Amino acid sequence: MRNKVTAVLFCLMLLAGAAAHLLLADRVYSENERRELQQKPAVSSKTVFSGQFGSETEVYLADQFPGRDSWVAVKTICERILGKCESGGVYYADDGYLIDIYRSWNGKQTTANMTALKALQDAMDEAGIPMRTMLVPTAARVLSDKLPPYAQVADEQKVLDYAILRGIRLCDVTEALTAHKDEYIYYKTDHHWTSLGAYYAYAAWMHDRGLTAAPIGEWTKEQLSCIFRGTTYNKVNDPLAACDTIDAYYKNTAHTVNYNHGYYVTDTIYERSYLEGRDQYAVFLNSNQETTVINGPGTGKLLILKDSYANCFAQFTVDDFAETHLIDMRFFRGSVLKYIAENEITEVLVLYNIPNFTSDTAVARCSR
Repeated sequence: MRNKVTAVLFCLMLLAGAAAHLLLADRVYSENERRELQQKPAVSSKTVFSGQFGSETEVYLADQFPGRDSWVAVKTICERILGKCESGGVYYADDGYLIDIYRSWNGKQTTANMTALKALQDAMDEAGIPMRTMLVPTAARVLSDKLPPYAQVADEQKVLDYAILRGIRLCDVTEALTAHKDEYIYYKTDHHWTSLGAYYAYAAWMHDRGLTAAPIGEWTKEQLSCIFRGTTYNKVNDPLAACDTIDAYYKNTAHTVNYNHGYYVTDTIYERSYLEGRDQYAVFLNSNQETTVINGPGTGKLLILKDSYANCFAQFTVDDFAETHLIDMRFFRGSVLKYIAENEITEVLVLYNIPNFTSDTAVARCSR
């Protein structure tokens, strides 16, 4: 009898959801998941017979189901109660960490990106411009002791070994981060490293350049947020997850920051308006922009070809150089070589998280 009641209630919930779906307008974007949602698929003989229509319809109904975010939260709570150790591409790890699952990489794209990187490095060598590459390991690699038993993760060391084999001048920060794995170097609810993690990588990069980084105490530390929940949290919408803190480290608060060739110019690297919204990590350098130029009191001009991991890393370089340039290849359509020449760049750093590097098709354009 109990099973029949449960089945009836489940059917009624589905019917109510379907009825609500007919009355509510489709959502285009999910703020919680930070992605575009599937829209109503077009019907044609081609899409029907290929199975595309059926697949897209299934995703569409799931994405547009009324109260989707709340249902995801209920699903997560039930899975935690049942003792599941993973859900939605996320491992429930020790000490409250939610760690993204990364099990493999695109070998073809990795090869293409390494080839382009080596070509750019050769061009820099010929021009007498120092260039290094920093491929940042994930929390799953550095905090592996927090993962559930028998958790399957990709062997990121193979990517680093392959880079060395291809002749890439690598600044390997895995050892530096692992040495501080008991500190707060990765967010618990987001895939990024924290500012402290970025500092330890900066110190390793300075050492690789034959220099010594100033002690972390020489930077002023400011807590920007204590209620941050990031992209990993959004995959599972776990209401029991703890909030992260976002910290800034700076020696000088004032810098002239030029985004996208003068489209937006400001006097700080911290875009604090993002702290009022969901995407709080975007406080660092105004999220991801095509080009960013930061004036500083140092000498020389650094160019960082980057993903979002560089956004909080750059707060440690801005006072070392007269100019710190950042290019996000996902949005940049110009020639990197031409940009380097025109802006008289004196040093280059390529900084990517390993999964991003192995999947980002834009990296292959960096040598043009």
